[in-house]
Amino acid sequence: MGSLKAIPNISMNNKAAVILCQSQQPSNNKIPEKQNKGILIVFFGKFYFYFSKKDVANTSSTSSSSSSSSSSFLKSPNNWSDQFHEFVVSFYRIWAKFVIAHPIKIIIFCFLLTIICSIKMIKTKRVNELRGYTPYGARALHEFDVRDEFFGQSGIGIRFFILILPKAENGTMLDEKVLDEAVEVDNIIQKNLTIYNRITNKEESYNQVCRRFCTINDPVSLFTIGWKEQQENLRNGEPLNEKTRLDYPFSKVMDMNVNLQLSFFGVEFGNSRNYTNMEKVEMIVLLYRAERIGGWTNEDISNYEMSVSNYFKKNFTGKYTRVLSISTSYAQVEFDRSGKILITFVSVGLIIMCLASLLSNSLSATFMRQFSFYKFPVALFACLCPLMASGTALGLLFFAGVRNASILGLTPFLILAIGIDDAFLMIHSWQMATSKRRKNNILPAAIISGDVITMEAEKRLKEQQRKQIDSSLAKQLTEVLEETGPAIMISALTNISSDIIGSFTGSPEITLLCVGNIASITVDFFYQITLFTSVLIICARFEFNQEVKNAQQNNKNVIIVENITPNNNKKIKNEKSFRNKIEIIFNKFAKIYVKIVSNIWASIFICFVWLAVLLVCIKALTQFEINLTTKKLFPPDSPLLEIENYREEKVLPFYTQAQIFIENPGDLTNKKRRKHLDNLVDEMEHLPNAYPAESSFYFVRAFEAFEKSLSEGDGGEFIDDNSNLTTTTAISATPKTQNFDLTDLENFLLWPENTHWKGLINYHTDNLKNESELTTQLDSLMVTVAYHGEELKDWHYRALMLNQWRSVVDKYNEEFNVTVLHDDGLYLDLLENMPTDIWQSAVATLICMAIICALFMGSNFFVVCVTTGVIASICAETLGILSLTGMSMDPVLMSAVIISIGFSVDIPAHVSYHFHTAKWEDEDNNGNQKTRKTPRSIPERVQRAFSSVGFPALQASACTNACALALLFLPLYIAQVFARVILICITLGTIHSLLLLPALFTIVASVENFYDKYFGENTVKLINGKKELKKQNSSFRV
Repeated sequence: MGSLKAIPNISMNNKAAVILCQSQQPSNNKIPEKQNKGILIVFFGKFYFYFSKKDVANTSSTSSSSSSSSSSFLKSPNNWSDQFHEFVVSFYRIWAKFVIAHPIKIIIFCFLLTIICSIKMIKTKRVNELRGYTPYGARALHEFDVRDEFFGQSGIGIRFFILILPKAENGTMLDEKVLDEAVEVDNIIQKNLTIYNRITNKEESYNQVCRRFCTINDPVSLFTIGWKEQQENLRNGEPLNEKTRLDYPFSKVMDMNVNLQLSFFGVEFGNSRNYTNMEKVEMIVLLYRAERIGGWTNEDISNYEMSVSNYFKKNFTGKYTRVLSISTSYAQVEFDRSGKILITFVSVGLIIMCLASLLSNSLSATFMRQFSFYKFPVALFACLCPLMASGTALGLLFFAGVRNASILGLTPFLILAIGIDDAFLMIHSWQMATSKRRKNNILPAAIISGDVITMEAEKRLKEQQRKQIDSSLAKQLTEVLEETGPAIMISALTNISSDIIGSFTGSPEITLLCVGNIASITVDFFYQITLFTSVLIICARFEFNQEVKNAQQNNKNVIIVENITPNNNKKIKNEKSFRNKIEIIFNKFAKIYVKIVSNIWASIFICFVWLAVLLVCIKALTQFEINLTTKKLFPPDSPLLEIENYREEKVLPFYTQAQIFIENPGDLTNKKRRKHLDNLVDEMEHLPNAYPAESSFYFVRAFEAFEKSLSEGDGGEFIDDNSNLTTTTAISATPKTQNFDLTDLENFLLWPENTHWKGLINYHTDNLKNESELTTQLDSLMVTVAYHGEELKDWHYRALMLNQWRSVVDKYNEEFNVTVLHDDGLYLDLLENMPTDIWQSAVATLICMAIICALFMGSNFFVVCVTTGVIASICAETLGILSLTGMSMDPVLMSAVIISIGFSVDIPAHVSYHFHTAKWEDEDNNGNQKTRKTPRSIPERVQRAFSSVGFPALQASACTNACALALLFLPLYIAQVFARVILICITLGTIHSLLLLPALFTIVASVENFYDKYFGENTVKLINGKKELKKQNSSFRV
């Protein structure tokens, strides 16, 4: 403080004015010219004191110099890392002044932007792509494109299936009334339920829009006719019709061989009836597929499929059957319902997190003697800022035309974990800066109205007080941003960079998730340094004004004597209060903690335990089970769960179909070429789990039979044993000597039982020179081969089978341009893609972490390496623990793990940065930062890093885990996955950051000391503001 001089014999009114509360570190503001002769400080009594003009000048110069001293240790940067760091710090210094000048405007702008973007986010309809999780370049994508091209459609057409079950417990579908009701269900769908045709402007039923597979469900009606006929004969005591044989898999009704494999499932065999080999049928499946015609949009198709599902769910009540339906649209609706349930519980978790934030921040503020009502808004906005940023970012993306998908609902989890950690770090730094300011009694001019002070002088001094408050807060905010800003920027840039790389290495949905994360992290960083800092400043202004009022009240009865200093008041420090006891306990704990992690043997033990855990987790990681069942995506009360159980347990083991598309059949009148094509089909029919050739649908074989009947002079009285999707041939070997004349194709297709072949071939007719002669060219054809077996319940086995199919068709691809498709192919390719996506994202994160840490800590090579290794350990251990707890890999877990990689970066980045800066950073007696002449020891650096980051890290971890715990009470798979991933990753990140990182630093430093002791001399000097290390490069030392 400036010199204080007592001037006696000046009488004052007892209602005096306190014009300025003195400070050891006065404000940066200059004193108005009119007051530069001296500033009065008046108290009760006969003394008053003043600052001399020289003192005021010294004060201003001191304040000016201190405002830039916070980064003086980088004042003369000696490498590119320090230069970049200085640039970032300079930016924060300028930014602090901007926030101080416009906090209200910033808050209004952020809220308006959030409201507008959130409305856009809410109103944007979710659109999920069927192929969204399939990796870029996956073979299944090409296979599905070939299918769409074959059927001449762009996009997915109508596709759903109906599952009909007997209503009676342990009932069977082999009942006349039950079969009649199943046929009734088919008639309702075929004729009653309609979709709007945008081309004809008419409502059309399914049988009007169907083009290729209209008769696919005929086996049910034909079997019902045969069953009723035989039952009628039995009731009338008449002999059974010998031409009607109702066996599985092939029945014969009205002289037609009927294939039941596509319709009858859960078949049990027996000999109790002499007209069938079936004892029981658990369910009947009706398939409906229609090409994309009528100018339909995706929404039209979705609405139609949902109208079918809703009809049988709400309007149809069968007397003897239960009707279930499943479609992509229905699955999407149920998945969205899961998201809505999840959002409800996330809201509960957010409330818990806010309460935890309020409680923890209130306790820390009370502990530091800074508690006030204004701490509540700060703690609340620590949780709200990340969510506001997420809503703003997603809204901006949707304004830009980005698709809204369900996976984007996962983005707030990542932003919440990152944002709240950054906010707590800033709050802790702000509280430390406030304590330092109060310790130095830095207060602005304070006004107490009295008779001596005129209204004009009071107004002028209040304005001066406001400026001094802003100046003090600007300096404090600058200190906070300089201390925490680089660490916050490190975590933000690392997550952004890894997401940028991840967006190019995954699948469309993962790319969308990465884009959402990038936008949200960017906006969250912006909101942290704008919205959150503005809230800090506004609340601090109220607290500052309250401090001034309290100081005025306290100073009314205080007599200031010469050379009084803040350190003279030891009464509060010596109080045996509860706070002091807690402080003593905390300090003891901190000393013990630092002593442990800085001890070489303790550090070796910590690393030994860590390596043991890591090895166990890596072993578990290699045994991670992959399970792609879609049941996990639905709510626990979803009707689709029952359908999926039946599909996996009854449908797939009984009938799995390989769809083979021959895009270049060529001239099949050539026997040799036709023989090669037959060999392709024959190889597919002799793979493991294949049904006999009778179950295949192969046009060439059926047409050859037709040609054979003509060549034998049957006069066209041909009954095609392979004539329908309801029928199939009994010919296992086709003679290759008969003609194959495609001019007979039109006659072949005219037969009613052969009309379905139009859906399995594409052809055209050309005119020859003589217009009366036509030639028919086969452009492409589709072949189906059926497979069965209990092994097909397993996703891995189905993926293996798909690879076998592909190996066969690859041998014929050059000749026939052949492709094979599995209905689950888009998901089966994920079996190989999911592990690839995860390790690529992890590697990308590590590379980006190393690069960005090098930007800020490039002068400390080993710190960068150790931090990168710790993050890799967190990722590996997270996956290992998930495997050990029985989790299986699927798209949901994959998304959660990719997000958790972002969690693993945050706290280690903060700890490493503060450990790095603690090496040379120091403070003078006034709290201003300066450069040390010698570097701190490892224990000292650990203690400073722990004091700066330890409590905020624990605080953020506790609050984030509190939110995740709410999800554990939700019986929803996606909630369970994210709860476990968040809890494991956040906990591991905190343990690694506060235990493993310091232990590794201690070990590396001990190795350095050992090397210096026996191989060289380590001397650190400060020359011209630059750190130099004799005989050793400081960039390669901890």
